[in-house]
Amino acid sequence: MFEILDHPKLPFYLLISFLILLSGCIIALLLNASSNSTFTFATSSVFTMTTLQIFETIFIKNLIATFFILSISIFGIRLLPILFIGYNGYMLGTIIFLLHYNPVFIFATIFPHGYCEFSLILFTGACSFTIIHEIHKTGLNAYTLLTKHNNSHIKYILKNYLFYPYLLIIIPGVFIAAIIEATFSLWNLKILLGA
Repeated sequence: MFEILDHPKLPFYLLISFLILLSGCIIALLLNASSNSTFTFATSSVFTMTTLQIFETIFIKNLIATFFILSISIFGIRLLPILFIGYNGYMLGTIIFLLHYNPVFIFATIFPHGYCEFSLILFTGACSFTIIHEIHKTGLNAYTLLTKHNNSHIKYILKNYLFYPYLLIIIPGVFIAAIIEATFSLWNLKILLGA
């Protein structure tokens, strides 16, 4: 059921995912370095939303994004997980910039949920790269793959590298990360801002 965790390429793809995330973060920091942003979290919409609304927004957005990345990987296109991971890294860098590189703010507002959320991003990326790797080994194109339902190797890929990881690891992880982000992370931000 957790064959993905035993895949020999998983550590390599986790490293690749981490480097893409880090690159996105660095790009955001470099691009924002010359910016004179007037954005403040005190005027952000998160202060007018309820905890439940924030949870629902985060949970649904992350569920759709992770499922989209995993399911689209059956087409064998590496660019999509790269863009997904890079975008999340870019958003992380932008938030660090908006927090004015303040380590207390960063630790209090990003770390509680980020520990779980960024691990899931890396895992989703690694699963996507693994699916793409296995699809390329079959030599099938996307159309043949989607119409060749009796191929046992294709069933194995979809079941063990897409459905089980999504159902048993990603969904529970996204749920936990959304709860932490909608509560502890937001409460910490409000306390630090004196809101």
